[in-house]
Amino acid sequence: MGKAVKLEITDDFNFPLIGIVTTEPIYRLGFLINEVLGYNLKENRSFKVYHPKHQLVQEFPLFSEYSDDSFAVVHLIQNKSLQGLLIEEQKQVDFWLKWEHILIEPERVLALLKKIKSINLAFEVKPGSLKSKTRLLFTNEQHD
Repeated sequence: MGKAVKLEITDDFNFPLIGIVTTEPIYRLGFLINEVLGYNLKENRSFKVYHPKHQLVQEFPLFSEYSDDSFAVVHLIQNKSLQGLLIEEQKQVDFWLKWEHILIEPERVLALLKKIKSINLAFEVKPGSLKSKTRLLFTNEQHD
């Protein structure tokens, strides 16, 4: 019998992530972010994730922008839904702004977000520090 080979796969949690606290609904916040950051966030299918503890599928509203040229992606994800929280240890966060395959300057983005009067708080989060970090990993296959 052949020798067993152990394959270890690690997830990459090295992506820019900003938590946002606001009372704005996602469609309004998406519009305001588009204006300030020059994005084109559009409503996407809800992000669905299974919660094993509660044994249910949670749905979170999601707005996204995809660049076919560079594969860069920007997501605005609601942290709260009728079924609970996406990232439970960050109860105060209403939305997550997440970038994939793109480098950003978090300080510059935060400065621009703070120009939006209805945003009470915006702060950078290191995804690897979150207990529920794997819930932020999803593929680009979500978009239409």
